[in-house]
Amino acid sequence: MKVAFGIIVFNGNNTLEESLKVIYPYASQILIAEGPVAFWQRYGYTTSTDGTNEMIDSFPDPENKIKIVHSQYEEKLEQTNAYMEFLDDDIDYLWNLDSDQVFKPEDMDKIFGILRKSRRAKLDYTLATFSSLTFFGGFDRYITGFEERAKFPGIFRVYPGTRWGKHRYPSMEHKQEFLPTKVLSSTVLANDYGIRMYHYGSVFAEHVYQKIKYYKEFVGKLDHGVIDPKKDIIIDNYFGRLFLPWIRGSDIQRQKIEKKYNGVHEFKPEKRGASFTAKFKGKHPKVIQDNMDKLMDKFNEQLGRKYG
Repeated sequence: MKVAFGIIVFNGNNTLEESLKVIYPYASQILIAEGPVAFWQRYGYTTSTDGTNEMIDSFPDPENKIKIVHSQYEEKLEQTNAYMEFLDDDIDYLWNLDSDQVFKPEDMDKIFGILRKSRRAKLDYTLATFSSLTFFGGFDRYITGFEERAKFPGIFRVYPGTRWGKHRYPSMEHKQEFLPTKVLSSTVLANDYGIRMYHYGSVFAEHVYQKIKYYKEFVGKLDHGVIDPKKDIIIDNYFGRLFLPWIRGSDIQRQKIEKKYNGVHEFKPEKRGASFTAKFKGKHPKVIQDNMDKLMDKFNEQLGRKYG
């Protein structure tokens, strides 16, 4: 069984190195498409400026698994398909991974075991989804509710000529006849195997600032692929009114912020329901624990910047 990992990234040098360290031993290929979509090109970007490229270029690749496309893209569907030209025909599964997602090696062992067993039984899974532990404003609390209920599509069965059909909600298009859909669900993985995706996309200030700008001005106004100025699902000035004050606030101030907005997620409360934070009582992946000093230095440095 061969698994490739597909990553799109632009200014994502926060936990990307940690993610690559975990997946490298499991990967037959690691396919990366780096660069800005049209939204960021309008702000003058042609490539990442936060050290992403330097980190990828210096990442050890003794088995020549990593293939990188550096370019500019119209949107993220084009970006995901940019790396598909490098996908080997004998790859069985493509694991769709964001630069801020990290898995525990022991959980990856379990997943690979499940997939191998299903193939031996000729009951191939065609999709695996994941439940997320999305950390917020640091490494001690995570977002419940909307974020915790989400089923993140992660692993896709692929065949020669497979392409991405959609980025939101991720789906594949196949050139040849393919297996009927059989889902390895996030509920089964979380409840029966204790497997969760460790998501650090709401931890680092610079990442959140750029993500919210992109969502507020573009993604949050999309209606079936067309921009609708009247459609806006993102909290106004989320970064300045919620994210930064929450991080910098006392426990009491944080509670007031969460009560005011019915949680901390960037979507407006009427769009996602309650999304309060909860204390994380488990353990981060070892690669995160081992690099926590470096990650906290990065967290504090970004928190000290001026934004807007």
